[in-house]
Amino acid sequence: MATKTITTPAGVARFPSLNRPDTKFSEVGVYKVNLEMSSADAEPFIKQVEALFAEFLADKKRELRKDKLKLHPAPWEDNDGLTQLKLKVPAMGKNKETGEEYSRKPTLFDATGKEEDVNVGGGSKLKIAVVPYCWYTASLGAGITLQPKAVQVLDLVTWGNGGTAEAYGFDVSEAPAAAAKTGTDDQEIPW
Repeated sequence: MATKTITTPAGVARFPSLNRPDTKFSEVGVYKVNLEMSSADAEPFIKQVEALFAEFLADKKRELRKDKLKLHPAPWEDNDGLTQLKLKVPAMGKNKETGEEYSRKPTLFDATGKEEDVNVGGGSKLKIAVVPYCWYTASLGAGITLQPKAVQVLDLVTWGNGGTAEAYGFDVSEAPAAAAKTGTDDQEIPW
């Protein structure tokens, strides 16, 4: 089955690891993001993915000469009118012919289509070009993985080491000078 790239609707990034691979469960790492949007917005995208998966299933059933295959859960969840797409791809790939390893880091673009290198944080508004990868194993059954290939950052929320008090939602006001009283003569000592 030929690989086909499909673009998601715009959604909000949840727990993105698009700049550095997440190595919590894999030494090589995984580039990933959960993309949250309304279920109505997600429906046409999911129908495209389901059509590709149905074609893969029909081919696999013919190949294995089985009427039924065990199915792995879909890479999305619906909850109270919101759909969260679970996108992930291993950080490294290997060329089958040469054995050379290559990076599978998704390319990042800004809203105008210009390539950029920014820290994509949770809450960023994104559209993602994904490659639906259909697979089958006897133990897990048939499934599909949505592998991010490129990301368009429509509204960036960055992450970094801390930030300003305003960025965390605190109101900033003049603070009184710190002073302490001694226990003996009520004299203030400035710190």
